Amino acid sequence: MKGTARRRVRIAPVAVAVLLAVTGCGGGDAAGKSAEEGQGLRTVRVAFAIKAMNSSFAAVSVARYLGYFKEEGLKVETVFTPGSTQAIQSVSAGQVDIAAPVPQSLIPDAVTNGSDQRMFFNWARAQVARLAVPADSPAKDWPDLKGKIIGAQSLGSGTVPLAQALLRERGLDPDKDVTFVAVGLEAAAFHALRSGRVHALMLFDSQYAAMEGIGAKLRYFSSPLADRLFSTGFSAKQSFMKANPKVIEGFGRAMAKANVFATANPEAAVKMMYATYPKTNVPGVPEDKKLADNLRILKVRTEYLTSGDPSANKNWGSFPEEGVKAWSDFSVSTKLTAKPFEPDQLVTNDHVRAFNDFDIAALTNTARNYKFEE
Repeated sequence: MKGTARRRVRIAPVAVAVLLAVTGCGGGDAAGKSAEEGQGLRTVRVAFAIKAMNSSFAAVSVARYLGYFKEEGLKVETVFTPGSTQAIQSVSAGQVDIAAPVPQSLIPDAVTNGSDQRMFFNWARAQVARLAVPADSPAKDWPDLKGKIIGAQSLGSGTVPLAQALLRERGLDPDKDVTFVAVGLEAAAFHALRSGRVHALMLFDSQYAAMEGIGAKLRYFSSPLADRLFSTGFSAKQSFMKANPKVIEGFGRAMAKANVFATANPEAAVKMMYATYPKTNVPGVPEDKKLADNLRILKVRTEYLTSGDPSANKNWGSFPEEGVKAWSDFSVSTKLTAKPFEPDQLVTNDHVRAFNDFDIAALTNTARNYKFEE
């Protein structure tokens, strides 16, 4: 480890267009079912920082399958990118209209560089990313990671800058004291950790839930400041939002409805995911096990999506003032930004009232009584 000026493994730059896997049904699933067909629909392209659809994002499938987007005059095309950096870049380049990044990836772009992009819908209302080590690892706390290798989904993943910031918070230099490598997700990431190719992982809730479902024993590092941070949100250019307020409001309201439905009836939400994104319905796995695994992942993610009870407070999509301040404090203390920033440099709550303009109680009751049928 000595004598190395920078310890972050780099990859050759690739044009954003090459990195995007674009399709209206996702991942080439041309046979996927949804209610988004009809005349006069506005196509909206949304970039997700995941390699393919999974059950932690099942609400997207609900909104497509039940026609919540169509009710708003929208047809959503989902785009999958290796990480938040690429999702943000795809919005900046005009290749997509909306992205779903994490704040730590957008903050340098929006705050430091003064880009036009802002978060408009707070989706994961609590922090979903954590650093994990095997339960029997000798590393007990952040300082013990000095000289270690940390695996991330990709080097463009938003978990990397978050890990770097957390390491700085605990007195380590992430450019010299650790090495970041790309390990992918799911089985590949688990194998990298189990084989010792990496000493720790910096991933997120759904991945760890899947690993624990197949017997992984993990221990997690925490940070009091990080625990105050919200996570994934939807972002767009301010110029796009100003020119297309109905698109933003309709998209956010459809997602709020879909989250209400998925929370009330997670089993139907998973089955809608199978129908809308057929590749998620993996062949060769017993149906009961497959459903149980996906429900476990969705249940974990739902805890973060419903933090603070947005249904009771009718504030789906809202960014709390204390949460934005926590990000500002965190960014300064970890040198993500040079100075504190104001909320409007990162987020907007201008459309929250429109997002919640539906009968939440009635939809919850409908969802609970819904029976999925092929």
